[in-house]
Amino acid sequence: MKKILLTVLISVSFMAVKAQEKAIAKVHYIFKHVNDTTQRDKHTRDEVVTYLGQQTSYYTSYSTTRMQEQTTKMLSAPDFDGNLVISRSTSGIKESYLLEPAKSQMVEVKRVASDEFLLETTYPKQDWNIADETKVIGGYTCQKATTTFAGRHYTAWFTTDIPFSFGPWKLHGLPGLILAAKDDKNEVEFEYSGFDKLAADVQVTIGTPAKAILSTKDEVEKLEKAFKANPSAYMQSKSNVRIAGPGVFVSSGGSATSSSSAIDASKIKSMSIKNDDNYKPSSVTNNPLELKP
Repeated sequence: MKKILLTVLISVSFMAVKAQEKAIAKVHYIFKHVNDTTQRDKHTRDEVVTYLGQQTSYYTSYSTTRMQEQTTKMLSAPDFDGNLVISRSTSGIKESYLLEPAKSQMVEVKRVASDEFLLETTYPKQDWNIADETKVIGGYTCQKATTTFAGRHYTAWFTTDIPFSFGPWKLHGLPGLILAAKDDKNEVEFEYSGFDKLAADVQVTIGTPAKAILSTKDEVEKLEKAFKANPSAYMQSKSNVRIAGPGVFVSSGGSATSSSSAIDASKIKSMSIKNDDNYKPSSVTNNPLELKP
């Protein structure tokens, strides 16, 4: 178990990727999903982020980054005694999506433990109905829009003040950035939590992770079952002990170098990850994010 936890914490890498275009900004959301309808108060939650380019976007989890920040802070504390306890209030999503509307293409990046796989997938299309109703979210005036997608009826709020035709997850195609979205059953929600323009001295290029393996849905599902059945055996079969970060390539000061942050595992005597007292999501999923039409 300790080896598995170390796999999560040792490195969060921003890996070299197939170049697409420079990311200009990123938007953060709190993603909530009632995965178990028999325990609606025990829904899953994650902090997610969409990196924004003029032509492409990349949607992924931000939880691993937050976990590493927490770990680094604890290891740097003068009173750290070697016993690392990570408090978790999110469950990182396993899927990331690279969206390229100009080519009507989307690539899914699926993570299984420390491995990432590229899956061909259907390009998502939404037929939006834009209403006159407006409200302010995060200081931005937003307009209401509705659509039916993947078996759910969504209400979204977008702002033309931020002229990107993207949003969270697979939702896109409005004349402005989607800052919030929710289905009519209150089972899926993307709540706005921040917008950041990327610093001029940090270049982030959106693309698919270079070490991700082209695969099929069936093959990945088999690997997921193998990992769940015996995580230790799965990890021991892998020689590359790492977990990849978002499908972005980061360089600073104009130099094209990949960056990674490593955690000094020699300081750790014991380690455990536990959910916050107020975060106890159900382990059962009888209500998938995407429903059959």
